[in-house]
Amino acid sequence: MPYALRRNASGELLADRQINIHGLEYFGVVLWPARPDEAECRQALEKAGAGDPAEWTPCELTEHEAKMANVKLRNDPSRRVFLRGGVLEAEK
Repeated sequence: MPYALRRNASGELLADRQINIHGLEYFGVVLWPARPDEAECRQALEKAGAGDPAEWTPCELTEHEAKMANVKLRNDPSRRVFLRGGVLEAEK
């Protein structure tokens, strides 16, 4: 199951511009195949400009949640996706 970073206070999942396997840029949730270590978390947060690493915690997602989080982002950097109480929500 994939892992993402979740902001403790709001439930926001870390998203950033990325390159897919076809070399195309997209905006989506930053995912790891296994729990990321502190250095991986720090690097992803710095790249995304997401602030203090102490505000974020790795969380495990199902494959379906990971896919739906990206669908809710709509490849739009102005949108944010949140995992609150086991429910994915998106806001602009």
